Amino acid sequence: MAGGGDALLSEPARPTQEDPGVPNLWGWRTWVSMGIALTALTVMALYVDFEEMWREFLKADKRFALLGFFAHYATYYFRGARWKFVLGQTPRRASRVKYGLVVFFYNFVDNLVPAKLGDLYAAHMARINFEVRRSEALGSLVFLRMVDGWIVLGLAAVSSWVLFVDRMPVLVFWALVFGLAFAIVASAIMVVFVVLNRKMPAWVPEKAERMIRDFRGRMVPSRNRVVGVVIFTTIIWTLECLWIYWLTYAFGLELGLTAIVFLTMIPLLASVVPITPAGAGFVEFTLYACLLSLPGPIGISRAMAASITFLNRIIDYWLHIVLGILIWGIRYRLGLYSWRERTVGRTAETPSSSANS
Repeated sequence: MAGGGDALLSEPARPTQEDPGVPNLWGWRTWVSMGIALTALTVMALYVDFEEMWREFLKADKRFALLGFFAHYATYYFRGARWKFVLGQTPRRASRVKYGLVVFFYNFVDNLVPAKLGDLYAAHMARINFEVRRSEALGSLVFLRMVDGWIVLGLAAVSSWVLFVDRMPVLVFWALVFGLAFAIVASAIMVVFVVLNRKMPAWVPEKAERMIRDFRGRMVPSRNRVVGVVIFTTIIWTLECLWIYWLTYAFGLELGLTAIVFLTMIPLLASVVPITPAGAGFVEFTLYACLLSLPGPIGISRAMAASITFLNRIIDYWLHIVLGILIWGIRYRLGLYSWRERTVGRTAETPSSSANS
């Protein structure tokens, strides 16, 4: 589980050769998706009392919000470390910090494009930064998506059931249904490729067969990596819950563990809605509604719910976009290749004996 040999900083590089395999992210669908997200946010803004929301925002203890900020952004290091662990030895070695930087950057792209196209871009970044086949990188990402999908769904379902014993809000119910569909699809993809690996149809071309085997090889990590994946995943979701705990505590709320898990997981289910980038518009509405739906004597006002939602999305979404742009601007100094900027050697084009996981 030790980090790779590359330091984060490296000598400035410059584009050398175009890569014909770059995914097309900026088509008309992306612009339509952004338009839908902005329209949804505009409609929501019409129902918000900004004067009251601002008062609640000013009363919040920003020190605890800052703790939440650090907890949330620390997850990118551990997500990168987990991805590195799942991929195992790669042709181009890199540190956990470098992997975390790549994870941060492709999630930044995911905040701008719909339908989780950021995952395709992540596979491209893995190829040009670590010389891993796109099919292998995508296989590892499907595995991690499936793991996280079932964890989020399971924790969301349990916390919702505990909080709403008598009657579950309609929004929560449909969020769980959508999350279940996402987890089932990710799991079904794994099952299909496991079956294909055992018995490949004769009509499948050789190149496609190789891609399927590479995809499957990284999608199902070896048993000796299970414990490491569990440890990293536990750290990631503990930090995500701490992020929401500190955020709500900044507004004077002392919520129990069940409520914190509920507020963490249900909006994440909304983030996989493929219509808008990272579920923008859907996440805001879901978090706002979840805050207002909390049972018991908590008494969260609409203004406080709007203020918590506003600060949450500023830190989690909009600041991520700003930081992503800044990182893109200094990417060469960070040794980060983000687009058609590296000539990938033959190690990325031919199967490597070190690719076994």
